[in-house]
Amino acid sequence: MSAITAPRKRFVTDEQQQRHLEVVGEPQKRHTLLFALLVIAVLGGAVFGTVTLNALAAADAVQARALDAQVAESERVYAQLVADVAALEDPARIRQAALELGLVPGEPGRHVQLTRNLPADGAVTELDNGRRAADPLKPVLSVER
Repeated sequence: MSAITAPRKRFVTDEQQQRHLEVVGEPQKRHTLLFALLVIAVLGGAVFGTVTLNALAAADAVQARALDAQVAESERVYAQLVADVAALEDPARIRQAALELGLVPGEPGRHVQLTRNLPADGAVTELDNGRRAADPLKPVLSVER
């Protein structure tokens, strides 16, 4: 078996130890006050922005609720107007209003019976002289009618 060898210890001489040490000068000034003010300004801006966005969202929510209420009221008025139009279109109400204005009911309808068929009726396809018409509208527009 092989033996694991331990690393050799290095002996540090006084010369090497002295070279390792350095003279420390004055500490550098840190701008902690400037950094703290910058952090406070950024956080303040973030808080202000968040509060502003929440206020705008709340204002828009109030406006949306007002518009929803207006839409509901308009739908109610529309339904009432549709019902009013249906009531005004009632034939019995129209008949009563006509009677109040002095109109009289119409008499039963009469029909006119023609003794001869006209070419415009489509029942006669030939002219009286037995020839076929070249133009189907000509007999309708002629004075023989």
